[in-house]
Amino acid sequence: MFYSKTSYLNLRLRIFTMRVVFIKTSNMTDLAKIKDDINKQLVDKGTLESLIATTFKGFTAPMVKRAILEGVMRGFVFEDFLQKNVYAIPYGSNYSLVSSIDYARKIGMRSAIVGKSAPQYEYNKDGNIVSCEITVERKVGDHIGKYTAKVFFSEYTTGKNLWTTKPHTMIAKVAEMHALRMACPEELSQMYVEEEYQKPQVVIDTTEYESTLRNATTVIELKDAFLRLPGTIKKELMPVYEELKIGMQSELQELEGHVELTNKEKEQIKKEEII
Repeated sequence: MFYSKTSYLNLRLRIFTMRVVFIKTSNMTDLAKIKDDINKQLVDKGTLESLIATTFKGFTAPMVKRAILEGVMRGFVFEDFLQKNVYAIPYGSNYSLVSSIDYARKIGMRSAIVGKSAPQYEYNKDGNIVSCEITVERKVGDHIGKYTAKVFFSEYTTGKNLWTTKPHTMIAKVAEMHALRMACPEELSQMYVEEEYQKPQVVIDTTEYESTLRNATTVIELKDAFLRLPGTIKKELMPVYEELKIGMQSELQELEGHVELTNKEKEQIKKEEII
C-alpha cells in the first residue's frame, strides 16, 4: 500500500505517542528507558527525515531526540509536538522548547482560571508602548484569587515582524503568560510562549565545549568538565549534560548488578566446596 509522507509519519507516530509517555519521577533508570524508547522509535531513517522536514525544521537528528526527551521530561507526550501544543525553536547548535498561548489557556481553564482582565498599556511621551499589565483570576475553593503580571516592551520586542505590525497583541501574550504562570505554578511553571523567546540572541558556538563533555568516560569526569564550562555555555549544554549523565548512570547500574551477581556466585562456590 502507498503512503504519503504525512500519512506514513502519522502512522508511525500514533504508535510512538502511545508508547512514549511521561513518567513522573526523577529516577534515572526511568529516564534512561524513555531515552532508549525514543532512540528505538526514531531508528527508521524515513521517519526521522520526515520529522526534520515538518515538525523539527532546522534541527539535526541528535537535536530532535534531545528536544523530544526534554519535552517528555516536562510532561508532554509526542502528540503535543504534532499538534503544536509544544514546539522547538532552533538557534545555533541548541533550541528552546515553547508552547502556544492557546494551549496555556486550555490548561488554565482546566485549573480553574475563571477570568482575565483586558490588557492595560503604558505609553511614553512619543506614544510608544512601555509596558503591559494583565490580571487573571483563579478559583480555589470558595476564594477567587487575582494574579497580576506587568511586563516591559523593551525586554521582549525584536523590532521586526509582528512586533512592529501588532505590538499590542505580542506584548499582551507575554503579559498573559506571566500571569497564568503566577496563578498556576504547578501546571505552567516550565511553560513559555514563543513571544517570550523572540528577543534576538547571541549565537554561541558550543561545538568544542560539547565535544569535551562527550569525551568524558565517567560521571565524575563529566561533572568536572561541566562545572568548568562558562556560565552561558552551561545553560546551552544542560540538555547534553543530562543526556550523557543518564546514559552513564544507566550503564553503571548494569555494571553494579553484574558485579553483585558475580559475588553471589563466588559465595555459592565456597559453600559447595565446604560441603
